[in-house]
Amino acid sequence: MTALAACGRQPKRPDLILITLDTTRSDALGCYGRSGDPTPNLDALAREGVRYTQARSVAPLTLPSHASMLTGLYPPRHTVRDNGQAVLPQSARTAAEVLEDAGYETAAFVAAAVLDEPWGIAQGFQYFDAPQDTGDGSAHVGERSGREVIDRVLAWLPTRDAQRPLFLWVHLFDPHAPYEPPEDALARAGGNAYLGEVVETDRQVGRLLAALRASASFDASAVLVVADHGEALGQHGEPTHSALCYEPTIHVPLILRLPSGAQAGRVEDKLVSVADIFPTLLELAGESVPERIDGRSLRAPESARAVYFESYSGWLNHGWSPLIGVAQGREKYLWSETHELYDLSRDPREKLDLGPAQPSRCTQLAELLMQQISQPALRPDASAGIDAAQRERIRALGYAGAGEEGAALPAPFTPTGLPRPKDSMSELRAYYEALLADARGEREQAIRTLQDIVAANPAHYAAADYLGAALLSAGRAADAERMLLALARAGRARTTTAANLARACEALGRLDEARGHWKQCAELAPLSREPWQQLLRLSESLGDAKGAQAARTALEKL
Repeated sequence: MTALAACGRQPKRPDLILITLDTTRSDALGCYGRSGDPTPNLDALAREGVRYTQARSVAPLTLPSHASMLTGLYPPRHTVRDNGQAVLPQSARTAAEVLEDAGYETAAFVAAAVLDEPWGIAQGFQYFDAPQDTGDGSAHVGERSGREVIDRVLAWLPTRDAQRPLFLWVHLFDPHAPYEPPEDALARAGGNAYLGEVVETDRQVGRLLAALRASASFDASAVLVVADHGEALGQHGEPTHSALCYEPTIHVPLILRLPSGAQAGRVEDKLVSVADIFPTLLELAGESVPERIDGRSLRAPESARAVYFESYSGWLNHGWSPLIGVAQGREKYLWSETHELYDLSRDPREKLDLGPAQPSRCTQLAELLMQQISQPALRPDASAGIDAAQRERIRALGYAGAGEEGAALPAPFTPTGLPRPKDSMSELRAYYEALLADARGEREQAIRTLQDIVAANPAHYAAADYLGAALLSAGRAADAERMLLALARAGRARTTTAANLARACEALGRLDEARGHWKQCAELAPLSREPWQQLLRLSESLGDAKGAQAARTALEKL
Protein backbone atom coordinates (compact mmCIF):
# COMPACT_ATOMS: atom_id res chain seq x y z
CA MET A 1 0.00 0.00 0.00
CA THR A 2 1.35 3.40 -0.94
CA ALA A 3 1.62 6.20 1.57
CA LEU A 4 -0.95 8.12 -0.44
CA ALA A 5 -3.45 5.27 -0.26
CA ALA A 6 -2.69 4.70 3.42
CA CYS A 7 -3.74 8.24 4.29
CA GLY A 8 -7.00 7.84 2.41
CA ARG A 9 -6.14 9.97 -0.60
CA GLN A 10 -6.28 8.71 -4.14
CA PRO A 11 -4.17 10.00 -7.03
CA LYS A 12 -5.95 12.63 -9.10
CA ARG A 13 -7.60 11.15 -12.15
CA PRO A 14 -6.51 12.43 -15.55
CA ASP A 15 -8.15 15.46 -17.07
CA LEU A 16 -10.18 14.43 -20.11
CA ILE A 17 -10.46 16.81 -23.06
CA LEU A 18 -12.93 16.03 -25.84
CA ILE A 19 -12.72 18.26 -28.93
CA THR A 20 -15.37 17.62 -31.58
CA LEU A 21 -14.94 19.08 -35.04
CA ASP A 22 -18.17 19.60 -36.92
CA THR A 23 -18.32 18.69 -40.61
CA THR A 24 -14.63 17.82 -40.89
CA ARG A 25 -13.42 15.35 -43.51
CA SER A 26 -10.49 13.18 -42.53
CA ASP A 27 -8.72 13.96 -45.82
CA ALA A 28 -8.76 17.68 -44.97
CA LEU A 29 -6.13 17.10 -42.27
CA GLY A 30 -2.42 16.94 -42.97
CA CYS A 31 -1.99 13.88 -40.75
CA TYR A 32 -4.51 12.07 -42.98
CA GLY A 33 -2.64 12.96 -46.16
CA ARG A 34 -3.70 16.50 -47.07
CA SER A 35 -0.84 18.44 -48.64
CA GLY A 36 0.01 22.07 -47.93
CA ASP A 37 0.22 21.85 -44.13
CA PRO A 38 -3.37 23.06 -43.42
CA THR A 39 -3.58 21.59 -39.89
CA PRO A 40 -0.23 21.84 -38.06
CA ASN A 41 -1.78 21.77 -34.59
CA LEU A 42 -3.86 18.67 -35.17
CA ASP A 43 -0.93 17.03 -36.93
CA ALA A 44 1.29 17.73 -33.92
CA LEU A 45 -1.32 16.21 -31.63
CA ALA A 46 -1.46 13.12 -33.84
CA ARG A 47 2.30 12.74 -33.47
CA GLU A 48 1.82 12.77 -29.69
CA GLY A 49 -0.99 10.24 -29.77
CA VAL A 50 -2.77 7.49 -31.65
CA ARG A 51 -4.34 8.23 -35.02
CA TYR A 52 -7.23 6.01 -36.15
CA THR A 53 -7.53 5.60 -39.91
CA GLN A 54 -10.85 3.72 -40.03
CA ALA A 55 -13.18 5.73 -37.79
CA ARG A 56 -16.83 5.99 -38.76
CA SER A 57 -19.63 8.25 -37.63
CA VAL A 58 -23.04 6.84 -36.78
CA ALA A 59 -24.86 9.43 -38.89
CA PRO A 60 -23.97 12.44 -41.06
CA LEU A 61 -25.79 14.68 -38.57
CA THR A 62 -24.55 16.69 -35.60
CA LEU A 63 -26.96 15.85 -32.78
CA PRO A 64 -27.30 12.07 -33.40
CA SER A 65 -23.54 11.72 -33.73
CA HIS A 66 -22.78 13.62 -30.53
CA ALA A 67 -25.51 11.70 -28.69
CA SER A 68 -23.69 8.49 -29.64
CA MET A 69 -20.33 9.90 -28.53
CA LEU A 70 -21.71 10.78 -25.11
CA THR A 71 -23.82 7.63 -24.52
CA GLY A 72 -22.03 4.85 -26.42
CA LEU A 73 -25.32 3.96 -28.12
CA TYR A 74 -26.23 3.88 -31.80
CA PRO A 75 -29.09 6.19 -32.92
CA PRO A 76 -31.79 3.47 -32.96
CA ARG A 77 -31.10 3.01 -29.26
CA HIS A 78 -30.63 6.57 -28.02
CA THR A 79 -33.57 7.55 -30.33
CA VAL A 80 -32.12 10.84 -31.66
CA ARG A 81 -32.31 10.36 -35.43
CA ASP A 82 -31.95 13.92 -36.74
CA ASN A 83 -31.20 17.47 -35.66
CA GLY A 84 -33.96 19.47 -34.05
CA GLN A 85 -36.62 16.76 -33.99
CA ALA A 86 -36.02 14.67 -30.88
CA VAL A 87 -34.55 15.16 -27.43
CA LEU A 88 -31.96 12.81 -25.93
CA PRO A 89 -34.05 11.11 -23.21
CA GLN A 90 -33.29 11.90 -19.59
CA SER A 91 -32.93 8.15 -19.04
CA ALA A 92 -29.72 8.25 -21.08
CA ARG A 93 -26.59 7.86 -18.99
CA THR A 94 -24.04 10.21 -20.50
CA ALA A 95 -20.28 10.32 -20.04
CA ALA A 96 -20.66 13.68 -18.29
CA GLU A 97 -23.09 12.17 -15.77
CA VAL A 98 -20.81 9.23 -15.01
CA LEU A 99 -17.77 11.48 -14.67
CA GLU A 100 -19.63 14.04 -12.57
CA ASP A 101 -20.59 11.25 -10.16
CA ALA A 102 -16.93 10.20 -10.11
CA GLY A 103 -15.89 13.65 -8.86
CA TYR A 104 -15.01 15.31 -12.16
CA GLU A 105 -15.73 18.94 -12.88
CA THR A 106 -17.68 18.84 -16.13
CA ALA A 107 -17.91 21.71 -18.62
CA ALA A 108 -18.98 22.05 -22.24
CA PHE A 109 -18.63 24.83 -24.80
CA VAL A 110 -20.54 24.25 -28.02
CA ALA A 111 -20.63 26.35 -31.16
CA ALA A 112 -24.14 25.67 -32.51
CA ALA A 113 -27.60 25.73 -30.97
CA VAL A 114 -28.33 22.32 -32.48
CA LEU A 115 -26.39 21.06 -29.43
CA ASP A 116 -28.05 23.39 -26.93
CA GLU A 117 -29.57 22.22 -23.63
CA PRO A 118 -33.16 21.80 -24.92
CA TRP A 119 -31.99 18.80 -26.95
CA GLY A 120 -30.86 16.88 -23.86
CA ILE A 121 -27.17 16.77 -24.73
CA ALA A 122 -26.18 18.85 -21.66
CA GLN A 123 -26.97 16.10 -19.16
CA GLY A 124 -24.22 15.88 -16.57
CA PHE A 125 -22.44 19.11 -17.45
CA GLN A 126 -22.14 21.43 -14.49
CA TYR A 127 -21.23 24.30 -16.81
CA PHE A 128 -22.76 24.40 -20.29
CA ASP A 129 -22.13 27.27 -22.71
CA ALA A 130 -23.99 27.40 -26.03
CA PRO A 131 -25.27 30.02 -28.49
CA GLN A 132 -28.96 30.69 -28.67
CA ASP A 133 -31.31 29.90 -31.54
CA THR A 134 -32.01 32.75 -33.89
CA GLY A 135 -35.58 32.82 -32.59
CA ASP A 136 -36.98 33.83 -35.98
CA GLY A 137 -38.53 30.46 -36.78
CA SER A 138 -36.19 29.89 -39.70
CA ALA A 139 -34.06 26.83 -40.33
CA HIS A 140 -30.90 28.74 -39.43
CA VAL A 141 -29.39 27.68 -36.12
CA GLY A 142 -27.61 30.00 -33.77
CA GLU A 143 -23.89 29.52 -34.16
CA ARG A 144 -20.61 31.18 -33.25
CA SER A 145 -17.09 31.05 -34.57
CA GLY A 146 -14.39 28.82 -33.23
CA ARG A 147 -12.52 31.89 -32.09
CA GLU A 148 -15.45 32.96 -29.92
CA VAL A 149 -15.84 29.46 -28.50
CA ILE A 150 -12.15 29.24 -27.56
CA ASP A 151 -12.22 32.79 -26.16
CA ARG A 152 -14.98 31.66 -23.81
CA VAL A 153 -13.13 28.48 -22.85
CA LEU A 154 -9.95 30.43 -22.10
CA ALA A 155 -11.89 32.91 -19.97
CA TRP A 156 -13.46 30.06 -18.00
CA LEU A 157 -10.40 27.87 -17.39
CA PRO A 158 -8.83 30.11 -14.68
CA THR A 159 -12.10 29.96 -12.70
CA ARG A 160 -12.29 26.18 -12.47
CA ASP A 161 -11.44 24.07 -9.43
CA ALA A 162 -7.90 22.87 -10.17
CA GLN A 163 -8.11 20.36 -7.32
CA ARG A 164 -10.68 18.31 -9.21
CA PRO A 165 -10.14 16.36 -12.42
CA LEU A 166 -11.70 18.00 -15.45
CA PHE A 167 -13.91 16.68 -18.23
CA LEU A 168 -14.03 19.41 -20.87
CA TRP A 169 -15.95 19.13 -24.13
CA VAL A 170 -15.31 21.77 -26.81
CA HIS A 171 -17.26 21.76 -30.08
CA LEU A 172 -16.15 23.78 -33.15
CA PHE A 173 -18.57 24.42 -36.01
CA ASP A 174 -16.56 26.46 -38.55
CA PRO A 175 -16.32 23.91 -41.42
CA HIS A 176 -20.12 23.77 -41.64
CA ALA A 177 -21.65 25.45 -44.70
CA PRO A 178 -21.72 28.25 -45.66
CA TYR A 179 -17.94 28.40 -45.85
CA GLU A 180 -16.75 31.87 -44.86
CA PRO A 181 -13.21 31.56 -43.47
CA PRO A 182 -11.07 34.55 -42.47
CA GLU A 183 -9.08 35.95 -45.38
CA ASP A 184 -5.73 34.72 -44.11
CA ALA A 185 -7.11 31.19 -43.59
CA LEU A 186 -8.59 31.26 -47.09
CA ALA A 187 -5.25 32.30 -48.53
CA ARG A 188 -3.46 29.53 -46.67
CA ALA A 189 -5.97 27.07 -48.11
CA GLY A 190 -5.20 28.22 -51.65
CA GLY A 191 -8.63 29.78 -52.10
CA ASN A 192 -10.52 26.61 -51.08
CA ALA A 193 -13.23 28.01 -48.79
CA TYR A 194 -14.07 24.70 -47.09
CA LEU A 195 -10.42 23.95 -46.43
CA GLY A 196 -10.02 27.52 -45.19
CA GLU A 197 -12.59 26.78 -42.50
CA VAL A 198 -10.58 23.68 -41.52
CA VAL A 199 -7.43 25.83 -41.36
CA GLU A 200 -9.21 28.23 -39.01
CA THR A 201 -10.53 25.35 -36.90
CA ASP A 202 -7.00 23.99 -36.54
CA ARG A 203 -5.80 27.43 -35.46
CA GLN A 204 -8.40 27.54 -32.69
CA VAL A 205 -7.57 23.99 -31.59
CA GLY A 206 -3.99 25.21 -31.32
CA ARG A 207 -5.01 28.09 -29.07
CA LEU A 208 -6.87 25.70 -26.78
CA LEU A 209 -4.05 23.17 -26.65
CA ALA A 210 -1.50 25.91 -25.91
CA ALA A 211 -3.55 27.03 -22.90
CA LEU A 212 -4.00 23.47 -21.67
CA ARG A 213 -0.30 22.69 -22.08
CA ALA A 214 0.49 25.56 -19.71
CA SER A 215 -1.22 23.59 -16.93
CA ALA A 216 0.90 21.34 -14.74
CA SER A 217 -1.70 18.59 -15.17
CA PHE A 218 -1.58 18.48 -18.97
CA ASP A 219 1.03 15.74 -19.31
CA ALA A 220 -1.27 13.40 -17.37
CA SER A 221 -4.29 14.44 -19.46
CA ALA A 222 -6.00 12.59 -22.27
CA VAL A 223 -7.14 14.49 -25.37
CA LEU A 224 -9.66 13.08 -27.84
CA VAL A 225 -10.28 14.86 -31.15
CA VAL A 226 -12.99 13.52 -33.45
CA ALA A 227 -15.33 14.82 -36.15
CA ASP A 228 -19.05 14.24 -35.83
CA HIS A 229 -19.25 13.66 -39.60
CA GLY A 230 -17.61 14.80 -42.81
CA GLU A 231 -18.73 16.82 -45.82
CA ALA A 232 -19.60 15.52 -49.30
CA LEU A 233 -18.49 18.60 -51.28
CA GLY A 234 -20.49 17.36 -54.25
CA GLN A 235 -19.27 13.76 -54.23
CA HIS A 236 -22.06 11.31 -55.05
CA GLY A 237 -24.11 14.38 -55.94
CA GLU A 238 -24.55 15.55 -52.34
CA PRO A 239 -23.75 19.25 -51.79
CA THR A 240 -22.98 19.06 -48.06
CA HIS A 241 -24.14 16.28 -45.70
CA SER A 242 -27.16 14.66 -44.01
CA ALA A 243 -28.80 12.45 -46.64
CA LEU A 244 -26.14 9.96 -47.79
CA CYS A 245 -23.76 7.65 -45.95
CA TYR A 246 -20.87 7.41 -48.35
CA GLU A 247 -17.32 7.83 -47.09
CA PRO A 248 -17.00 11.63 -47.50
CA THR A 249 -19.58 12.11 -44.73
CA ILE A 250 -19.19 8.92 -42.64
CA HIS A 251 -15.40 8.44 -42.52
CA VAL A 252 -14.06 10.80 -39.83
CA PRO A 253 -10.72 11.75 -38.27
CA LEU A 254 -10.09 10.50 -34.76
CA ILE A 255 -6.98 11.20 -32.64
CA LEU A 256 -6.37 10.05 -29.06
CA ARG A 257 -3.53 11.61 -27.08
CA LEU A 258 -3.02 9.35 -24.05
CA PRO A 259 -1.67 10.48 -20.66
CA SER A 260 2.10 11.01 -20.67
CA GLY A 261 2.05 10.71 -24.46
CA ALA A 262 1.84 6.92 -24.33
CA GLN A 263 1.92 5.22 -27.75
CA ALA A 264 2.91 8.49 -29.40
CA GLY A 265 2.87 8.29 -33.18
CA ARG A 266 0.93 5.02 -33.32
CA VAL A 267 -1.42 4.52 -36.27
CA GLU A 268 -4.39 2.17 -35.80
CA ASP A 269 -6.14 0.70 -38.84
CA LYS A 270 -8.86 -1.15 -36.91
CA LEU A 271 -12.49 -0.22 -37.48
CA VAL A 272 -13.85 2.11 -34.78
CA SER A 273 -16.96 4.24 -34.25
CA VAL A 274 -17.72 7.60 -32.69
CA ALA A 275 -19.84 5.55 -30.24
CA ASP A 276 -16.49 4.35 -28.85
CA ILE A 277 -15.85 7.78 -27.29
CA PHE A 278 -18.09 7.05 -24.29
CA PRO A 279 -16.41 3.83 -23.11
CA THR A 280 -12.96 5.24 -23.85
CA LEU A 281 -13.56 8.27 -21.61
CA LEU A 282 -14.83 6.07 -18.80
CA GLU A 283 -11.92 3.67 -19.08
CA LEU A 284 -9.41 6.52 -19.01
CA ALA A 285 -11.08 7.83 -15.84
CA GLY A 286 -10.88 4.42 -14.18
CA GLU A 287 -14.65 3.97 -14.26
CA SER A 288 -16.37 0.70 -15.15
CA VAL A 289 -17.96 0.62 -18.60
CA PRO A 290 -21.66 -0.34 -18.67
CA GLU A 291 -22.65 -3.54 -20.39
CA ARG A 292 -24.95 -3.58 -23.41
CA ILE A 293 -23.70 -0.43 -25.03
CA ASP A 294 -22.73 -0.34 -28.68
CA GLY A 295 -19.36 1.35 -28.36
CA ARG A 296 -16.18 -0.26 -27.11
CA SER A 297 -12.98 1.29 -25.84
CA LEU A 298 -10.63 2.55 -28.51
CA ARG A 299 -7.92 0.69 -26.62
CA ALA A 300 -9.68 -2.68 -26.90
CA PRO A 301 -7.92 -5.35 -28.99
CA GLU A 302 -8.72 -5.42 -32.67
CA SER A 303 -11.56 -7.76 -33.62
CA ALA A 304 -13.81 -8.56 -36.55
CA ARG A 305 -16.43 -6.13 -35.30
CA ALA A 306 -18.94 -4.28 -37.42
CA VAL A 307 -20.10 -0.69 -36.92
CA TYR A 308 -23.53 0.71 -37.70
CA PHE A 309 -24.48 3.99 -39.37
CA GLU A 310 -27.65 5.51 -40.79
CA SER A 311 -29.43 8.51 -42.15
CA TYR A 312 -33.12 8.87 -41.50
CA SER A 313 -32.91 12.51 -42.55
CA GLY A 314 -34.27 11.71 -46.00
CA TRP A 315 -37.30 9.97 -44.55
CA LEU A 316 -37.93 12.54 -41.81
CA ASN A 317 -37.38 15.64 -43.94
CA HIS A 318 -37.61 14.98 -47.65
CA GLY A 319 -40.07 12.16 -48.30
CA TRP A 320 -37.37 9.63 -49.24
CA SER A 321 -36.65 6.14 -48.00
CA PRO A 322 -34.47 5.61 -44.90
CA LEU A 323 -30.81 4.70 -45.31
CA ILE A 324 -29.02 2.23 -43.01
CA GLY A 325 -25.66 0.56 -43.25
CA VAL A 326 -22.86 -1.38 -41.63
CA ALA A 327 -19.11 -1.62 -42.16
CA GLN A 328 -16.98 -4.66 -41.39
CA GLY A 329 -13.30 -4.70 -42.21
CA ARG A 330 -13.03 -2.93 -45.54
CA GLU A 331 -16.51 -3.94 -46.68
CA LYS A 332 -19.38 -1.48 -46.54
CA TYR A 333 -23.05 -2.36 -46.91
CA LEU A 334 -25.95 0.06 -47.43
CA TRP A 335 -29.70 -0.48 -47.70
CA SER A 336 -32.32 1.95 -48.95
CA GLU A 337 -35.01 0.02 -50.83
CA THR A 338 -32.17 -1.95 -52.45
CA HIS A 339 -28.78 -3.35 -51.38
CA GLU A 340 -25.44 -1.68 -52.04
CA LEU A 341 -22.06 -3.28 -51.32
CA TYR A 342 -18.59 -1.76 -51.66
CA ASP A 343 -15.05 -3.06 -51.24
CA LEU A 344 -13.28 0.01 -49.88
CA SER A 345 -9.84 -1.58 -50.18
CA ARG A 346 -10.19 -1.64 -53.97
CA ASP A 347 -12.84 1.02 -54.47
CA PRO A 348 -12.37 3.77 -51.86
CA ARG A 349 -14.56 6.24 -53.78
CA GLU A 350 -17.50 3.77 -53.83
CA LYS A 351 -17.96 3.77 -57.57
CA LEU A 352 -18.60 0.02 -58.07
CA ASP A 353 -21.69 -1.39 -56.36
CA LEU A 354 -21.10 -5.12 -55.80
CA GLY A 355 -24.56 -5.69 -54.34
CA PRO A 356 -26.26 -7.08 -57.45
CA ALA A 357 -23.44 -9.61 -57.97
CA GLN A 358 -23.18 -10.70 -54.32
CA PRO A 359 -26.71 -11.11 -52.90
CA SER A 360 -25.67 -13.75 -50.36
CA ARG A 361 -23.01 -11.48 -48.89
CA CYS A 362 -25.56 -8.67 -48.71
CA THR A 363 -27.87 -10.98 -46.77
CA GLN A 364 -25.08 -11.83 -44.33
CA LEU A 365 -24.27 -8.18 -43.74
CA ALA A 366 -27.96 -7.32 -43.38
CA GLU A 367 -28.20 -9.90 -40.59
CA LEU A 368 -25.08 -8.46 -39.00
CA LEU A 369 -26.60 -4.99 -39.19
CA MET A 370 -29.66 -6.17 -37.29
CA GLN A 371 -27.43 -7.63 -34.59
CA GLN A 372 -25.85 -4.20 -34.11
CA ILE A 373 -29.15 -2.63 -33.07
CA SER A 374 -30.82 -5.58 -31.36
CA GLN A 375 -30.66 -4.21 -27.80
CA PRO A 376 -33.63 -2.23 -26.39
CA ALA A 377 -33.89 1.48 -27.09
CA LEU A 378 -34.24 4.24 -24.53
CA ARG A 379 -37.80 5.30 -23.91
CA PRO A 380 -38.48 8.88 -25.07
CA ASP A 381 -39.38 11.29 -22.29
CA ALA A 382 -43.03 11.94 -21.58
CA SER A 383 -44.04 15.50 -22.40
CA ALA A 384 -43.71 17.87 -19.47
CA GLY A 385 -46.38 20.32 -18.39
CA ILE A 386 -49.06 19.28 -20.91
CA ASP A 387 -52.22 17.83 -19.44
CA ALA A 388 -54.93 15.88 -21.25
CA ALA A 389 -57.18 18.90 -21.76
CA GLN A 390 -54.32 20.85 -23.30
CA ARG A 391 -53.51 17.94 -25.62
CA GLU A 392 -57.12 17.81 -26.78
CA ARG A 393 -57.05 21.54 -27.40
CA ILE A 394 -53.86 21.15 -29.42
CA ARG A 395 -55.44 18.37 -31.51
CA ALA A 396 -58.34 20.72 -32.19
CA LEU A 397 -55.82 23.11 -33.72
CA GLY A 398 -55.01 20.46 -36.32
CA TYR A 399 -52.05 18.52 -34.87
CA ALA A 400 -52.59 14.89 -35.82
CA GLY A 401 -49.98 13.49 -33.45
CA ALA A 402 -50.12 15.93 -30.57
CA GLY A 403 -48.92 14.39 -27.35
CA GLU A 404 -47.70 11.27 -29.10
CA GLU A 405 -44.32 10.21 -30.41
CA GLY A 406 -45.21 11.32 -33.91
CA ALA A 407 -44.98 9.32 -37.09
CA ALA A 408 -43.31 5.97 -36.38
CA LEU A 409 -40.06 5.30 -38.18
CA PRO A 410 -40.06 2.41 -40.62
CA ALA A 411 -38.40 -0.70 -39.22
CA PRO A 412 -35.06 -1.58 -40.83
CA PHE A 413 -35.44 -3.22 -44.26
CA THR A 414 -39.12 -2.29 -44.50
CA PRO A 415 -39.84 -1.27 -48.10
CA THR A 416 -41.44 2.17 -48.26
CA GLY A 417 -41.89 2.66 -51.99
CA LEU A 418 -40.26 6.07 -51.60
CA PRO A 419 -37.37 7.39 -53.69
CA ARG A 420 -33.87 6.48 -52.57
CA PRO A 421 -31.81 9.40 -51.29
CA LYS A 422 -29.05 8.67 -53.83
CA ASP A 423 -31.60 9.17 -56.63
CA SER A 424 -32.91 12.45 -55.19
CA MET A 425 -29.85 14.68 -55.12
CA SER A 426 -31.19 17.14 -57.72
CA GLU A 427 -34.16 17.80 -55.43
CA LEU A 428 -31.81 18.24 -52.47
CA ARG A 429 -29.67 20.70 -54.40
CA ALA A 430 -32.77 22.73 -55.27
CA TYR A 431 -33.76 22.79 -51.60
CA TYR A 432 -30.32 24.03 -50.56
CA GLU A 433 -30.42 26.66 -53.31
CA ALA A 434 -33.68 27.95 -51.84
CA LEU A 435 -32.15 28.19 -48.37
CA LEU A 436 -29.14 30.05 -49.72
CA ALA A 437 -31.37 32.41 -51.70
CA ASP A 438 -33.32 33.19 -48.53
CA ALA A 439 -30.07 33.79 -46.63
CA ARG A 440 -29.03 36.28 -49.34
CA GLY A 441 -32.30 38.16 -48.88
CA GLU A 442 -33.82 36.81 -52.12
CA ARG A 443 -36.95 35.66 -50.32
CA GLU A 444 -39.34 35.60 -53.26
CA GLN A 445 -36.94 33.44 -55.25
CA ALA A 446 -36.66 31.11 -52.27
CA ILE A 447 -40.46 30.92 -51.98
CA ARG A 448 -40.87 30.06 -55.68
CA THR A 449 -38.25 27.32 -55.51
CA LEU A 450 -39.77 25.83 -52.36
CA GLN A 451 -43.23 25.92 -53.88
CA ASP A 452 -41.93 23.99 -56.90
CA ILE A 453 -40.36 21.36 -54.64
CA VAL A 454 -43.51 20.88 -52.58
CA ALA A 455 -45.67 20.72 -55.70
CA ALA A 456 -43.48 17.94 -57.13
CA ASN A 457 -43.03 16.14 -53.79
CA PRO A 458 -45.79 16.90 -51.26
CA ALA A 459 -43.97 14.66 -48.75
CA HIS A 460 -40.97 17.02 -48.69
CA TYR A 461 -41.67 18.13 -45.15
CA ALA A 462 -38.55 20.26 -44.72
CA ALA A 463 -39.34 22.30 -47.83
CA ALA A 464 -42.93 22.78 -46.70
CA ASP A 465 -41.85 23.81 -43.21
CA TYR A 466 -39.27 26.27 -44.52
CA LEU A 467 -41.79 27.58 -47.04
CA GLY A 468 -44.17 28.36 -44.19
CA ALA A 469 -41.43 30.28 -42.39
CA ALA A 470 -40.49 32.18 -45.55
CA LEU A 471 -44.12 33.13 -46.23
CA LEU A 472 -44.48 34.36 -42.67
CA SER A 473 -41.29 36.45 -42.98
CA ALA A 474 -42.66 37.89 -46.22
CA GLY A 475 -45.75 39.12 -44.35
CA ARG A 476 -48.07 36.46 -45.81
CA ALA A 477 -49.34 35.09 -42.50
CA ALA A 478 -52.52 33.51 -43.91
CA ASP A 479 -50.58 31.63 -46.61
CA ALA A 480 -48.03 30.54 -44.01
CA GLU A 481 -50.77 29.24 -41.73
CA ARG A 482 -52.33 27.14 -44.52
CA MET A 483 -48.97 25.58 -45.41
CA LEU A 484 -47.99 24.83 -41.82
CA LEU A 485 -51.40 23.48 -40.84
CA ALA A 486 -51.11 20.92 -43.61
CA LEU A 487 -47.91 19.66 -41.96
CA ALA A 488 -49.52 19.58 -38.54
CA ARG A 489 -52.52 17.63 -39.80
CA ALA A 490 -50.22 15.11 -41.46
CA GLY A 491 -48.57 14.45 -38.08
CA ARG A 492 -45.33 16.07 -39.27
CA ALA A 493 -45.28 19.12 -37.04
CA ARG A 494 -41.90 19.98 -35.57
CA THR A 495 -40.90 22.74 -33.22
CA THR A 496 -40.46 25.27 -36.03
CA THR A 497 -43.86 24.33 -37.45
CA ALA A 498 -45.62 24.92 -34.16
CA ALA A 499 -43.69 28.11 -33.38
CA ASN A 500 -44.42 29.62 -36.79
CA LEU A 501 -48.08 28.64 -36.59
CA ALA A 502 -48.18 30.52 -33.31
CA ARG A 503 -46.54 33.56 -34.89
CA ALA A 504 -48.91 33.39 -37.87
CA CYS A 505 -51.97 33.27 -35.63
CA GLU A 506 -50.68 36.19 -33.59
CA ALA A 507 -50.06 38.17 -36.78
CA LEU A 508 -53.68 37.41 -37.75
CA GLY A 509 -54.92 38.61 -34.36
CA ARG A 510 -55.89 35.18 -32.98
CA LEU A 511 -53.92 35.22 -29.73
CA ASP A 512 -55.67 32.31 -28.04
CA GLU A 513 -54.91 30.04 -30.99
CA ALA A 514 -51.33 31.28 -30.90
CA ARG A 515 -51.16 30.07 -27.31
CA GLY A 516 -52.35 26.65 -28.39
CA HIS A 517 -49.56 26.36 -30.92
CA TRP A 518 -46.96 27.45 -28.35
CA LYS A 519 -48.26 24.69 -26.08
CA GLN A 520 -47.65 22.21 -28.88
CA CYS A 521 -44.18 23.63 -29.29
CA ALA A 522 -43.57 23.07 -25.57
CA GLU A 523 -44.68 19.48 -25.96
CA LEU A 524 -42.35 18.88 -28.90
CA ALA A 525 -39.37 20.46 -27.11
CA PRO A 526 -40.01 19.96 -23.38
CA LEU A 527 -36.62 21.39 -22.33
CA SER A 528 -36.93 24.62 -24.31
CA ARG A 529 -37.67 27.87 -22.51
CA GLU A 530 -38.97 29.90 -25.46
CA PRO A 531 -42.45 28.30 -25.72
CA TRP A 532 -43.12 28.96 -22.05
CA GLN A 533 -41.78 32.51 -22.31
CA GLN A 534 -44.18 33.14 -25.19
CA LEU A 535 -47.03 31.50 -23.26
CA LEU A 536 -46.30 33.76 -20.30
CA ARG A 537 -46.32 36.85 -22.53
CA LEU A 538 -49.56 35.91 -24.31
CA SER A 539 -51.33 34.85 -21.11
CA GLU A 540 -50.50 38.20 -19.52
CA SER A 541 -51.71 40.01 -22.67
CA LEU A 542 -54.99 38.11 -22.48
CA GLY A 543 -55.39 38.72 -18.74
CA ASP A 544 -55.18 35.01 -17.99
CA ALA A 545 -53.56 34.95 -14.55
CA LYS A 546 -53.85 31.17 -14.21
CA GLY A 547 -52.19 30.56 -17.57
CA ALA A 548 -49.45 33.04 -16.77
CA GLN A 549 -48.73 31.32 -13.45
CA ALA A 550 -48.59 27.91 -15.16
CA ALA A 551 -46.01 29.29 -17.59
CA ARG A 552 -43.95 30.77 -14.74
CA THR A 553 -44.02 27.45 -12.91
CA ALA A 554 -42.87 25.60 -16.03
CA LEU A 555 -40.03 28.09 -16.53
CA GLU A 556 -38.91 27.67 -12.92
CA LYS A 557 -38.61 23.92 -13.48
CA LEU A 558 -36.37 24.29 -16.55
